[in-house]
Amino acid sequence: MNGLDTEKTYFEEHAMEILAAANITKAQLAREMGILPQNINKLISTKNVVMLAKVSSVLNIPLQVLIYGEQEQNETAPSDVYGCIYIDNQPYIFNNREELDKLLNKE
Repeated sequence: MNGLDTEKTYFEEHAMEILAAANITKAQLAREMGILPQNINKLISTKNVVMLAKVSSVLNIPLQVLIYGEQEQNETAPSDVYGCIYIDNQPYIFNNREELDKLLNKE
């Protein structure tokens, strides 16, 4: 087991407060995300950046806030998101949130 398996995101630890601040229930989030309500706890505990990016879009909250929390946005937290994801078995590299959003909205 590596550190990522046990480390929690800020969203996982503070989901109810975040949802309350966004004036949305778990059931509403599930509907917006297109998942069954019984799977909402799996979504909340996800470390998957693509799913967290979709949650950040639905809640209109920056991705880094869902991962690190506002109080921890400093030099230890990345100021942007970057990485590689596979869509239909094709790798795509993204260097910022805008590029990731374009990939996620690609039809």
